Amino acid sequence: MASFAMKAMEHDLHGVEASCDKAKDEQDILNCITSMLQQEEQYLCHDYLESQVAAADQHPSKKVDELCRSKMCEWIFHVIDSTRLQRETASIAMSYLDRFLCSSSQRATKARFDRKEYQLAAMTCFYIAVKIGEPFEMDASLMSRLSRGLHSAEEIASLEHDILIALQWKVNCPTPFQFVNYILELLPHSARSAAPVLYEHSHFQTELAAGDYAFVPHIRQSTVAVASILNSLGGVEQDSHSFNECIQFVREVSNAFNLDIDSELVNTVRGRLLESFAKSSGYELPQGFAIPKQEVTADVKKNAFELSPACVMKETAFSLGGYDGA
Repeated sequence: MASFAMKAMEHDLHGVEASCDKAKDEQDILNCITSMLQQEEQYLCHDYLESQVAAADQHPSKKVDELCRSKMCEWIFHVIDSTRLQRETASIAMSYLDRFLCSSSQRATKARFDRKEYQLAAMTCFYIAVKIGEPFEMDASLMSRLSRGLHSAEEIASLEHDILIALQWKVNCPTPFQFVNYILELLPHSARSAAPVLYEHSHFQTELAAGDYAFVPHIRQSTVAVASILNSLGGVEQDSHSFNECIQFVREVSNAFNLDIDSELVNTVRGRLLESFAKSSGYELPQGFAIPKQEVTADVKKNAFELSPACVMKETAFSLGGYDGA
């Protein structure tokens, strides 16, 4: 009898330990999202293509435009698909490229008005992203061969240094892909059956966003991520219990992180992503659902994840206060 009691107590203690571990994991995720929301402000870009229009009109044949950017992004994804690189690396490379072209660097100015230099800049940003984020190094000579000899290894290495200086060595930029992963990690257990669909559709939309210049000027990475998740709800069976749980979860996320998912900007981003999704996949995500608004009080904001079925934290609370996340 005593032995059984000890086993029961041991089992209970294991349950408490598991709950504590889960609470720590969730708190780590919340901390990561908080940090990313704060950091992404440093990585915002302005409309560098619009600012060059007047000067570029003098040299129309060399003008760098949205199509140039789109083609370079497609090329990067093609290289990734031909190797074992991570697809997120393309988003990181394009972020480096956009931020570099927003800088006051002389090489950036040249790249904005010279398509060959722009191509070199895009390839070098990809080269940097691979070196930093992938488990193996792609040397400059290989990148030169990928350019079919158009750019030498020495040119790539030289521009690499200039780009890193222009970026002020800030190379750990949050990506929509990362935001999606962290947010969906907080899904309640009752909604886990919807997770594969949400991950798949959300990831695909973040990849589409990487090649679309419309998401570059003044658009936060978290906004793209949240819009992708909202759109992806259309892929979940809407009369299922998990769908209702997802709806509640999304509202709790928006309240906890002060993300205005009802804003005109988020709706505009959602619309653009839905169009790209339909064009690229041939499938339209159903959007005939509404996310009920919830009155946000200090207590609701503070306890949004405490009250979630997914959360076992009873003594810790989370709030971004007045941070304007979206």
